Amino acid sequence: MQGLPFASLKLRPETERQNILKDFLLYPITYIRLVGLLCSIIVFGCVADQGTVVLSSTVSLCFYNYNNNCCNFAIAIGVLAFLLCLVFLMKDVLYNVLDFSDNITMKKLLLVIDIAVNGLWSFMWFVTFIYTADQWRKTNSYGFSTSNTNCANSGVAFSFFSILLWIAIVVVNAILLIRVIRSPGHPGKSGYSSFPEPPGTASSPAQPVGSSDQPYSPPEY
Repeated sequence: MQGLPFASLKLRPETERQNILKDFLLYPITYIRLVGLLCSIIVFGCVADQGTVVLSSTVSLCFYNYNNNCCNFAIAIGVLAFLLCLVFLMKDVLYNVLDFSDNITMKKLLLVIDIAVNGLWSFMWFVTFIYTADQWRKTNSYGFSTSNTNCANSGVAFSFFSILLWIAIVVVNAILLIRVIRSPGHPGKSGYSSFPEPPGTASSPAQPVGSSDQPYSPPEY
């Protein structure tokens, strides 16, 4: 276990863990994740609830240009985004419970994973926005109910908002990662005292020429 990045993780002192909720709420990325979670609920909720248009007693198709694949894709991205928000919110709670002062590697690893996943999902939201907006643009909405139209517009709009939110999470985590790398405790980040001295250089301060610890005695002739 000694070589594993999580081997030296430990809980914070009891006095610090008493303010977990306060630290969690003061963490700026918490609010971004909560808004992103709300947007994901709106997207998959609107598409799943009002995303089908009944054409006949046996036929019902997606309101995005009657393309069921588009609705299924938007629902899948929204549900997965909702679950990812919950997972990373729990990760943020662990940030306030565990002490990473002795394990900078683990802290950096969690930030890298957070950046990678959120970067990927911001791209998936971009694909969702382009896909739904293009299909909705091609749709002849004549005969659609007001709820169908509103939900279709909401799915497109909140897909766009989700792109900005997930990119903001990437930016905040990138700033935190840079601070961790530049922190004095980061491996490879050391002061000038750790540089090796040139060969033949004494560690004690230099003394003036002719100076000595012994008292001066005149030469004997």
